[in-house]
Amino acid sequence: MQSEMVNHTLQEIYHRGGGFPRRPYVLALLTSHMIGMEPGFSYLKEMKKDSITLRLTGENSLLAKMELGELIKAAGSDDWIPELCLSEEILREIDGIFLPILSFSLVNDLLSFNEQRPFVRLILEALFKGKKIVALKTGADPHDPYWKMKGIDKGPALLKRTMLQQLVQLKSMGIILISKNEKADFTPEENKKTVISKETIRYAHLQNQTEIRIQSGSIITPLARDMAKELNILLKTF
Repeated sequence: MQSEMVNHTLQEIYHRGGGFPRRPYVLALLTSHMIGMEPGFSYLKEMKKDSITLRLTGENSLLAKMELGELIKAAGSDDWIPELCLSEEILREIDGIFLPILSFSLVNDLLSFNEQRPFVRLILEALFKGKKIVALKTGADPHDPYWKMKGIDKGPALLKRTMLQQLVQLKSMGIILISKNEKADFTPEENKKTVISKETIRYAHLQNQTEIRIQSGSIITPLARDMAKELNILLKTF
C-alpha cells in the first residue's frame, strides 16, 4: 500500500500542474495525555477519509514514551514532520492546525501564552495569522463519555468546573472545539458556499427588503425559495 507521504507529494505535484484543486493542508499536533491518546488516534484515522492533506508532528516528550513507528501506526499516517523541523515556511503553507489530544499541560500553556513551548508558539502564531485551529475536546472535557468509560469521571465539582471554564477560554481565543461525532472543517473560507435559508428571507422581510442579491454558487434551500415567493422578495444572483 502506498504511503500517505507519497500520496501527498503526488497530490502537490498534480496541484501545481493544474490537475485538481489543492486540498486543505492540515497539521496535527500530537501530545500525550494521562487519560490516554486513543480518542485522538481514532479521530485521525477517520480524518483520512476527508478531502484534506493531513500531516503529523509530535512533541519530543511524546517520542520519549512511544516509538515513532508505533505513533505512525496508531495515527494511521506516515506523513511525519519532526518537531525540530517546524518552521515559518510550514506555518505559511498550512491552512489549519488540528489538536487531536487536548492535554492538561497544553491547555494550561495556551491560556498562559507560554511561547517557550514550540507547539504553543506555533498555535499562537497560527491564530494571529488567521489560521483555523480545531481541537478535539475529549481530553479537556470531564463530561465526555470517554472519561466515564475510563472510570475517571468522579472528580470534585470544582475541578470539573475549572476545566469547563478553560474550554470557554480556549473558544474565546478562537480555537474551535469539537466532539468525536463532529467533523473538523478546514475548508478555506473562500471555498465555502453561502446558504440562503428561510431565516435569511424572514430577516430580509423584517428589514423591509424586497430584493436579496445572492452570490453565484450560493445554496438556496427550498423553504427559502417558497418563503421568498410568498413574501414577494426577489432573489437576484450576481
